[in-house]
Amino acid sequence: MPGSSPEDSAHRNGAREVLPWLKWNEGERVVVRYRLDDGLHDALGTLTDVAVDHVSVDTRRGIIRVEASTMVTGKRVPPPPQYVPGQG
Repeated sequence: MPGSSPEDSAHRNGAREVLPWLKWNEGERVVVRYRLDDGLHDALGTLTDVAVDHVSVDTRRGIIRVEASTMVTGKRVPPPPQYVPGQG
């Protein structure tokens, strides 16, 4: 529909039930695998933005915007292990 946003289309089409990343919340730690012309890549870090057409993940390399059209898979992940001096 001209003039409608992706979010409007998603609500009309029930996409909120279909797109799993829309259940994620900003601030959660996630990993998203996505495909570019040069192969598969992972974005691991804190979710900073969630939309119908993309997510943004704050990684060690900076914020990575992953377009929905390139997403292969993704999930919430636990916090990184904590370093304890004298152990390991």
